[in-house]
This record gives sequence, C-alpha cells and structure tokens, in this order.
Amino acid sequence: MRQQWQAFLELVWPSRYDPNAGYERRIALLQALLAIAIALAAGPEIFVAMEMTAFMELLGAILFLTAMSAGAKLVAVSIWSVIRSIAFPAPLPVVMRADASIPAKALALIYVAGHATWCVAMALNCRCVGALCYSAGRAPLPTQIPA
Repeated sequence: MRQQWQAFLELVWPSRYDPNAGYERRIALLQALLAIAIALAAGPEIFVAMEMTAFMELLGAILFLTAMSAGAKLVAVSIWSVIRSIAFPAPLPVVMRADASIPAKALALIYVAGHATWCVAMALNCRCVGALCYSAGRAPLPTQIPA
C-alpha cells in the first residue's frame, strides 16, 4: 500500500523529493489539480456557467452596438437641425400662417429662395478649390498649386 501511495504522490507532485525540479512545474501541476477538483465539485453546473458567460459576452456586445447606434442617431439629428437652421433661418410655419400679410410672405419667400440658392451655389462651387479638377481630367486653375 505504501508503494502505491508513493507512486500516486510522485504522479501528482513529482518533484517533492527532487530539489532541482522547477518551481513553476510544481505550481502548474497543483493548479491543474485544483481546476480538476473544482470541476468535479461543480458538477454539470459548470457547463451552464460557461454558456451563461458566453451569453453575457454576446449581450454586452449587442448593448454596446445599440448604444453606439443611438448616439450616432442623436448626432445625425443634431447635425440635420443645424443644417436646416442654416439653410432655412426663417421659421416657415410662422411666416406662412394665415394671419401674415402677403408682403411679409413674399419677402420671406424671396429671402429663403435667395439663401437656398446661395447655399447650393457654394456647395457646387468646389471646382474652384480643385476637388473636381483632377477627377474630371481637367487641368487645375493657374492659381492652384498641386500638393
């Protein structure tokens, strides 16, 4: 019986009599033995715990992406409201209400049409900056210096 016990101890902790054996190997074997003992003590619930961990990681990723998309939508709405306030500074429902006079409505319409025309002209005027010169195959203007 003593021989079997020593063989078992040598299998579990082979360096207990050898002072030259590595400390890391002993620790690794003890950690493996400890992990096996925990798995045996936990029983089948360990598989449920692993599945729940994977589920929680997926749920965390989904919630992160949802929060990022909600933030992106808020940024897009705020950018759209700024663009709308630049393009149409006069509040149209106030100008177009029934009790506003015809000259006020005409003046607001002229202002909004002029401002919208100016915005479109500035947006389409990018060939003076040089953005479309190279893509359309034309030479740049003499005032432009290629980078």
